[in-house]
Amino acid sequence: MLGGTEVPVARRKQDTLISQDTGVNAGLLRAGVLIVASRKTSRDALLARVGPAAARVEACDAEAAPKVARGFDLVVVDCPHPLDVWEKIERANPGAACVVLRESPDAAFLGDALRRGVTDVLDAANAPGIVACLGEACARVQRAQGGLIRERRRARRLRALCGNLFRSRHELMKQMGDLCADMARSYRDLSDQLSGVSMVSEFNAILRQELDIEGLLRTTLEYTLKKVGATNAAIFLPNSLGDYSLGAYVNYDCAKDSCESLLDHLADVAAPAFEAREDAVVMRDFEEVTAALGREADWLTDSTMVAVPCRREGECLAVTLFFRDRRTPFSDANVHSLRQIAELFGEQLSRVIKTHNRHLPKDKWNEPGDVGPDDIDLAA
Repeated sequence: MLGGTEVPVARRKQDTLISQDTGVNAGLLRAGVLIVASRKTSRDALLARVGPAAARVEACDAEAAPKVARGFDLVVVDCPHPLDVWEKIERANPGAACVVLRESPDAAFLGDALRRGVTDVLDAANAPGIVACLGEACARVQRAQGGLIRERRRARRLRALCGNLFRSRHELMKQMGDLCADMARSYRDLSDQLSGVSMVSEFNAILRQELDIEGLLRTTLEYTLKKVGATNAAIFLPNSLGDYSLGAYVNYDCAKDSCESLLDHLADVAAPAFEAREDAVVMRDFEEVTAALGREADWLTDSTMVAVPCRREGECLAVTLFFRDRRTPFSDANVHSLRQIAELFGEQLSRVIKTHNRHLPKDKWNEPGDVGPDDIDLAA
């Protein structure tokens, strides 16, 4: 059962002159009030008292109350078991205030009502004071709602600020992460450069002590094994006819009876293939070896290979070749070391050639693979 009334502004002002003087009904002027009473006489009586003072007022029984409670500021409950009825209404309209009418409420009831969130409990026998008490209750609720609105606005502002701070923090953390990554890369690069400088200084000091080709070849191969680990290695030296011969080698895992044949074959095939290259050539599998050497690579089906020409003043003084099982490939650091070793070897080889041929005109100098008066040919 549901009833209601809308009060015109002019009538509301006329009927509440005393309320305007006292201020007790100021809250009702802006409030929507729902009256919940089990008896029609009670609903009508409350409508008659509250209707002229409230902005909007409706009345219903306890069963219909949860369905129509949404949107009201104040709920007045006058029925048996009012606290149970209020719990159902509160679930439908959590923001509303509740005033319970009860004859001679005792302390236990008041305590229970307070625990259940009731705003006020009025003595139903005090009919003349009900409107004033409802006005006070509405005013308290509206003040609380105003504070809640302000808190919500403040919370929205805080959430917006937190969102901005979170985005700024996220961007800052990203920049810090990028900076740390850049610093780590720079540190690794610097460490690699320092290691490279140290290696170059060490190897250069060792090579400068070698003034004959035999010692130079031996020292170069020994130092190479120290830096890149176990590997098959060969150094091919050119002669005046443009061919290459094996100058020195290290056999790591080739069959002894076929090792020299393989290396002589590579002197004829691999050395000419790489002599014109300006940088190291890395062949990580058989496909890449075949692409570089063609069908002549059949003996190296399971190998990974690095070839580095040693060039000085536009001429190839030697070709260094390193190969081993593809299951232990040469790392980028290994390739970098082989490149530096070959460069330093080429520089020292050039010095040795000049030293051994210093008494001859330059057009009469022997190639490192030629047999000359100084007998320095190791490749023959």
